[in-house]
Amino acid sequence: METLSLRRFLAHYFPTFIGGFFAAVVSISCGVPLVGDHYFPTATLGQVATGMYIACMALGLVVVHCNFMIVRGYPQWVRGLVLVFVVCFLSVLPTITSHPHRVIYALAIFAPLLGVLLLNSKRHREMRERLVEIRKQRESLRRTLPRRR
Repeated sequence: METLSLRRFLAHYFPTFIGGFFAAVVSISCGVPLVGDHYFPTATLGQVATGMYIACMALGLVVVHCNFMIVRGYPQWVRGLVLVFVVCFLSVLPTITSHPHRVIYALAIFAPLLGVLLLNSKRHREMRERLVEIRKQRESLRRTLPRRR
């Protein structure tokens, strides 16, 4: 295994990682208002705002937790990010019938597709493999070191 310094590791993999994160943020921030406006047209402004706030917080926590677990070396958590992207995409797609703002709608459609593309890229897969190797090294080092009390 080729050793990478932290600076080289971040320079190589960070743009793809942060691109996926920002794609998730844009997907959520553009998709949730469109969904709230389309699926709950008779709800009061306060009810819609409360629902959108809860949805944004819940989806945001899922995205942050999944990315944290990926960084810790557990690549199976990428499935949670894919699920967020699929939910955002599929829930926004039918809102075209309520004539949303074109730019917001385009961002809400484009961002999940870009996010899935970034998660499936060669560089993101390499990063996840490297992070698993780092986790295994960390665990083996932890087993060999004496415990502090």
